[in-house]
Amino acid sequence: MLKKIYNLIAILFFANISFSNSLLWIEQTSGTTQTLTSVHSVTPQSVWVCGYGGTVLRSTNRGVNWINVSGNGIPSNTQLINIVSGSDGNIALTAGYVGANTFVYRTSNGGANWTQVFTQSNGFINALHYNNFFTAADGFMMGDPVGGRWSLWKTTNGGVNWDSTGLYLPQIGTEAGWVNSLFSIDNKIWFGTSNSKGLLFFELWIKLDGTTNDGRSEFLLYMVLRIGKQ
Repeated sequence: MLKKIYNLIAILFFANISFSNSLLWIEQTSGTTQTLTSVHSVTPQSVWVCGYGGTVLRSTNRGVNWINVSGNGIPSNTQLINIVSGSDGNIALTAGYVGANTFVYRTSNGGANWTQVFTQSNGFINALHYNNFFTAADGFMMGDPVGGRWSLWKTTNGGVNWDSTGLYLPQIGTEAGWVNSLFSIDNKIWFGTSNSKGLLFFELWIKLDGTTNDGRSEFLLYMVLRIGKQ
């Protein structure tokens, strides 16, 4: 059976001086039998989905129809687990793994072609993020710790290159990340991890335009909070 994609449509209605919400899920055919793992949308029209077997799907009409843009640079044995797109809808990043190695692929033409822009041995990228609060050129990604430090990376050119300078954060015990467990609002980024004490949250304040208040060309990272459930 083909995997299904569901759209959530909120129907709001007013009756008898009362206001209520009714939720309706519309089943859609994705066109693939692969397991789908992540979905992302910047605009209502442009939606991206990724999954196992190097699968990437794209919709340009609010999810009514789906175009398979797999392959074209992404090996079919890659298990893709997260995807994110830029504000224009044509640039997208997707991350996955083959065995013990993690990879990130980028497209700038709506999925017609994909280029590998990152790889890490014994790594696992959990989440990708484009900071559209500033520009689509600024981005961030978080992966499981490698060699005792969290795999935190930034980009200032839309994901073409990645740099971990200034993002050192040591691992505590055997903690690791959660897939797609990353959230951003304005210029703050949070991501969740788990360790022997349960779920941890990190609040990271990142100025992604690469400058401080006095105009120096630096990338700032502040760890504000680290809380563990006892």
